[in-house]
Amino acid sequence: MKNSASIFIFCALSCEAKPLIKAWQLKKRSDANHPFTIYSDPARVIVITGMGKVAMAGAIGYTMALFANPTMPIIVNLGIAGHRHFALGSPILAGKIIDSETNRGFYPQLPFATQYPTATIATHSHPQVQYLEDYVYDMEATGFYEIAVKFSSCELIQVVKVISDNAQSPISVITETAVESWVNSQLANIQKLIEQLTHLRSLSLPGDIERIQQQLSEQFHLTVSHSIKLKALLHRWRLLKGDAELNWVDARPKNAKELLSWIEAELDRMDFYL
Repeated sequence: MKNSASIFIFCALSCEAKPLIKAWQLKKRSDANHPFTIYSDPARVIVITGMGKVAMAGAIGYTMALFANPTMPIIVNLGIAGHRHFALGSPILAGKIIDSETNRGFYPQLPFATQYPTATIATHSHPQVQYLEDYVYDMEATGFYEIAVKFSSCELIQVVKVISDNAQSPISVITETAVESWVNSQLANIQKLIEQLTHLRSLSLPGDIERIQQQLSEQFHLTVSHSIKLKALLHRWRLLKGDAELNWVDARPKNAKELLSWIEAELDRMDFYL
């Protein structure tokens, strides 16, 4: 399916998505029997995935294939989460994401000033009601991030949570009306974040990237999977390092794996400060 959509918002629940669907006047897709509820216009897509990291991961893979693997999409997980004492309706941006089952950690990149406070999100398979650690608790973030980074540069992938429960107001009293109200109050901030990500993406130079990708693909005989990963790394290089030359010759990589590892290592050297 050919489509120019480049902004993708993934929400577990319909009440999380409704304010944006209404504000953007998106239409529900009825062109096929989709396993997930999808709303879109020519540029923006909102997907209601269902709860849990498995459902979230599946929805991302399905959606990216449905929209023909868009180049450098902006991908955002918007949803509710709990915290020990954060006020209901307050927003946070993920600075770190931890999977409670595997202990794997993910670090979203924030190479821009943000209006959101940042916090660590701990993803669990079941709702958490005791808030034992000073984490924001959710059920989707790691499933979202682990799959989303396969389709875009990590700087364009963000997790936004709105606090829906805390020690004084438990999960059991959350209502859909309250969730819609909380998300609706954050529409301006969400739009600002998307504008920042759109500007960041505009700094990339697709023509130059395609030229370098072709050159390296021919020299190192890249497989399809290596070529996809290289393209994502080159876009990230352009976003973060601008016109800085990719001096891979000096690194003397012997094969595609060493080349990709070197580029990743160079990018990981960068530090970000809010």
